[in-house]
Amino acid sequence: MKLFGLTGGIASGKSTAAKILRQMGAAVVDADQLSREVVMPGHDGWKEIVAAFGDEVLEADQNLDRQKLRTIIFNNLEARKQLEAIIHPKVRALAEQRIREHTAAGFELVVYEVPLLFEGKIHEWLRPVILVACDLEIQRQRLQQRDSIDGAAAQKIIDAQMSLAEKRKLADYVIENDGDLADLESQVRAVVAKIQAT
Repeated sequence: MKLFGLTGGIASGKSTAAKILRQMGAAVVDADQLSREVVMPGHDGWKEIVAAFGDEVLEADQNLDRQKLRTIIFNNLEARKQLEAIIHPKVRALAEQRIREHTAAGFELVVYEVPLLFEGKIHEWLRPVILVACDLEIQRQRLQQRDSIDGAAAQKIIDAQMSLAEKRKLADYVIENDGDLADLESQVRAVVAKIQAT
Protein backbone atom coordinates (compact mmCIF):
# COMPACT_ATOMS: atom_id res chain seq x y z
CA MET A 1 0.00 0.00 0.00
CA LYS A 2 1.25 3.48 -0.90
CA LEU A 3 0.06 6.44 1.17
CA PHE A 4 0.71 9.99 0.03
CA GLY A 5 -0.53 13.53 0.57
CA LEU A 6 -2.24 15.75 -2.00
CA THR A 7 -2.46 19.51 -1.68
CA GLY A 8 -2.62 22.67 -3.76
CA GLY A 9 -3.33 26.36 -3.69
CA ILE A 10 -6.94 27.49 -3.83
CA ALA A 11 -8.40 26.99 -7.34
CA SER A 12 -5.23 25.27 -8.59
CA GLY A 13 -6.94 21.96 -9.44
CA LYS A 14 -6.37 19.77 -6.36
CA SER A 15 -9.97 18.52 -6.24
CA THR A 16 -9.87 17.61 -9.93
CA ALA A 17 -6.61 15.70 -9.34
CA ALA A 18 -8.31 13.86 -6.44
CA LYS A 19 -11.18 12.91 -8.78
CA ILE A 20 -8.65 11.48 -11.27
CA LEU A 21 -6.99 9.50 -8.47
CA ARG A 22 -10.38 8.06 -7.47
CA GLN A 23 -10.94 7.01 -11.08
CA MET A 24 -7.54 5.26 -10.94
CA GLY A 25 -8.80 3.20 -7.98
CA ALA A 26 -7.24 5.15 -5.12
CA ALA A 27 -9.01 5.68 -1.80
CA VAL A 28 -9.12 9.43 -1.12
CA VAL A 29 -9.44 10.67 2.45
CA ASP A 30 -10.72 14.26 2.19
CA ALA A 31 -9.66 16.52 5.08
CA ASP A 32 -12.43 19.04 4.27
CA GLN A 33 -15.04 16.30 4.65
CA LEU A 34 -13.45 15.13 7.93
CA SER A 35 -13.41 18.69 9.27
CA ARG A 36 -17.17 18.86 8.66
CA GLU A 37 -17.70 15.51 10.39
CA VAL A 38 -15.83 16.46 13.59
CA VAL A 39 -17.98 19.58 14.10
CA MET A 40 -21.40 17.98 13.57
CA PRO A 41 -23.92 19.16 16.21
CA GLY A 42 -23.37 17.36 19.49
CA HIS A 43 -19.84 16.12 18.67
CA ASP A 44 -16.91 17.14 20.89
CA GLY A 45 -15.49 19.52 18.27
CA TRP A 46 -18.85 21.27 17.96
CA LYS A 47 -19.16 21.60 21.77
CA GLU A 48 -15.65 23.08 22.07
CA ILE A 49 -16.28 25.60 19.27
CA VAL A 50 -19.57 26.74 20.82
CA ALA A 51 -17.84 27.05 24.22
CA ALA A 52 -15.04 29.13 22.66
CA PHE A 53 -17.02 31.32 20.23
CA GLY A 54 -20.55 31.38 21.66
CA ASP A 55 -24.00 30.55 20.29
CA GLU A 56 -23.77 33.29 17.66
CA VAL A 57 -21.69 30.94 15.46
CA LEU A 58 -24.68 28.57 15.19
CA GLU A 59 -27.40 28.41 12.54
CA ALA A 60 -31.03 27.92 13.60
CA ASP A 61 -30.64 24.15 13.02
CA GLN A 62 -27.63 24.06 15.42
CA ASN A 63 -25.09 23.52 12.62
CA LEU A 64 -22.10 25.86 12.62
CA ASP A 65 -22.51 29.07 10.65
CA ARG A 66 -19.36 28.56 8.59
CA GLN A 67 -19.55 32.01 6.98
CA LYS A 68 -19.69 33.70 10.40
CA LEU A 69 -16.80 31.59 11.71
CA ARG A 70 -14.76 32.33 8.57
CA THR A 71 -15.31 36.06 9.06
CA ILE A 72 -14.19 35.85 12.69
CA ILE A 73 -10.99 33.92 11.99
CA PHE A 74 -10.13 35.76 8.76
CA ASN A 75 -9.65 38.98 10.74
CA ASN A 76 -8.29 37.54 14.00
CA LEU A 77 -5.14 35.41 14.15
CA GLU A 78 -5.72 34.34 17.77
CA ALA A 79 -9.26 33.17 16.99
CA ARG A 80 -7.94 31.25 13.97
CA LYS A 81 -5.31 29.52 16.12
CA GLN A 82 -7.96 28.70 18.72
CA LEU A 83 -10.26 27.15 16.09
CA GLU A 84 -7.39 25.18 14.53
CA ALA A 85 -6.34 23.86 17.94
CA ILE A 86 -9.86 22.45 18.37
CA ILE A 87 -10.31 21.00 14.88
CA HIS A 88 -6.87 19.82 13.69
CA PRO A 89 -6.17 17.07 16.27
CA LYS A 90 -9.66 15.63 15.77
CA VAL A 91 -9.31 15.65 11.98
CA ARG A 92 -5.89 13.97 12.21
CA ALA A 93 -7.22 11.21 14.48
CA LEU A 94 -10.16 10.59 12.13
CA ALA A 95 -7.85 10.67 9.07
CA GLU A 96 -5.56 8.06 10.63
CA GLN A 97 -8.61 5.88 11.38
CA ARG A 98 -9.86 6.17 7.76
CA ILE A 99 -6.38 5.42 6.37
CA ARG A 100 -6.24 2.24 8.51
CA GLU A 101 -9.71 1.24 7.27
CA HIS A 102 -8.74 1.72 3.60
CA THR A 103 -5.51 -0.20 4.12
CA ALA A 104 -7.42 -3.06 5.74
CA ALA A 105 -9.86 -3.01 2.80
CA GLY A 106 -6.95 -3.71 0.44
CA PHE A 107 -6.54 -0.39 -1.39
CA GLU A 108 -3.11 -0.13 -3.05
CA LEU A 109 -3.19 3.68 -3.14
CA VAL A 110 -4.46 5.82 -0.28
CA VAL A 111 -4.42 9.60 -0.69
CA TYR A 112 -4.85 12.16 2.09
CA GLU A 113 -6.23 15.30 0.40
CA VAL A 114 -5.55 18.40 2.52
CA PRO A 115 -5.89 22.03 1.32
CA LEU A 116 -3.63 23.44 4.06
CA LEU A 117 -1.26 20.45 4.28
CA PHE A 118 1.94 22.46 4.70
CA GLU A 119 0.33 25.11 6.91
CA GLY A 120 -0.88 22.30 9.19
CA LYS A 121 2.64 20.74 9.19
CA ILE A 122 1.15 17.43 7.96
CA HIS A 123 4.20 16.95 5.70
CA GLU A 124 6.18 16.33 8.90
CA TRP A 125 4.43 12.95 9.32
CA LEU A 126 3.14 12.23 5.81
CA ARG A 127 5.40 11.80 2.79
CA PRO A 128 5.53 11.96 -0.17
CA VAL A 129 3.40 15.01 -0.92
CA ILE A 130 2.04 15.93 -4.35
CA LEU A 131 1.36 19.63 -4.93
CA VAL A 132 -1.04 20.73 -7.66
CA ALA A 133 0.08 24.23 -8.65
CA CYS A 134 -0.58 26.66 -11.47
CA ASP A 135 0.42 30.08 -12.73
CA LEU A 136 -0.76 32.88 -10.40
CA GLU A 137 -2.77 34.63 -13.13
CA ILE A 138 -4.57 31.38 -14.01
CA GLN A 139 -5.23 30.74 -10.31
CA ARG A 140 -6.75 34.20 -9.87
CA GLN A 141 -8.96 33.81 -12.97
CA ARG A 142 -10.19 30.36 -11.87
CA LEU A 143 -10.99 31.66 -8.39
CA GLN A 144 -12.88 34.68 -9.80
CA GLN A 145 -14.96 32.41 -12.05
CA ARG A 146 -15.55 29.76 -9.38
CA ASP A 147 -16.64 32.13 -6.61
CA SER A 148 -18.04 34.98 -8.78
CA ILE A 149 -15.72 37.57 -7.21
CA ASP A 150 -13.51 40.34 -8.58
CA GLY A 151 -9.74 40.25 -9.01
CA ALA A 152 -9.01 42.15 -5.79
CA ALA A 153 -11.12 39.79 -3.67
CA ALA A 154 -9.53 36.76 -5.34
CA GLN A 155 -6.03 38.14 -4.69
CA LYS A 156 -6.86 38.75 -1.01
CA ILE A 157 -7.89 35.09 -0.59
CA ILE A 158 -4.73 33.89 -2.41
CA ASP A 159 -2.55 36.16 -0.25
CA ALA A 160 -4.07 34.70 2.94
CA GLN A 161 -2.57 31.28 2.06
CA MET A 162 1.04 30.17 1.94
CA SER A 163 2.30 31.04 -1.54
CA LEU A 164 2.55 28.37 -4.22
CA ALA A 165 6.25 29.28 -4.52
CA GLU A 166 6.75 28.27 -0.86
CA LYS A 167 4.65 25.12 -1.31
CA ARG A 168 6.69 24.13 -4.38
CA LYS A 169 9.84 24.08 -2.20
CA LEU A 170 8.19 21.76 0.36
CA ALA A 171 6.52 19.30 -2.03
CA ASP A 172 8.04 16.01 -3.21
CA TYR A 173 6.21 16.14 -6.56
CA VAL A 174 4.74 19.19 -8.31
CA ILE A 175 2.04 18.95 -10.96
CA GLU A 176 1.78 22.19 -12.96
CA ASN A 177 -1.90 22.50 -13.85
CA ASP A 178 -1.78 25.25 -16.47
CA GLY A 179 -3.17 23.11 -19.31
CA ASP A 180 -6.32 21.11 -19.93
CA LEU A 181 -7.85 18.12 -18.16
CA ALA A 182 -6.02 15.57 -20.34
CA ASP A 183 -2.68 17.20 -19.46
CA LEU A 184 -3.54 17.12 -15.74
CA GLU A 185 -4.53 13.46 -15.95
CA SER A 186 -1.31 12.44 -17.71
CA GLN A 187 0.76 14.27 -15.06
CA VAL A 188 -1.20 12.63 -12.20
CA ARG A 189 -0.66 9.18 -13.75
CA ALA A 190 3.08 9.87 -14.25
CA VAL A 191 3.56 10.96 -10.61
CA VAL A 192 1.61 7.97 -9.27
CA ALA A 193 3.78 5.64 -11.38
CA LYS A 194 6.89 7.20 -9.79
CA ILE A 195 5.45 6.79 -6.28
CA GLN A 196 4.52 3.16 -6.98
CA ALA A 197 8.03 2.48 -8.26
CA THR A 198 9.70 3.65 -5.03
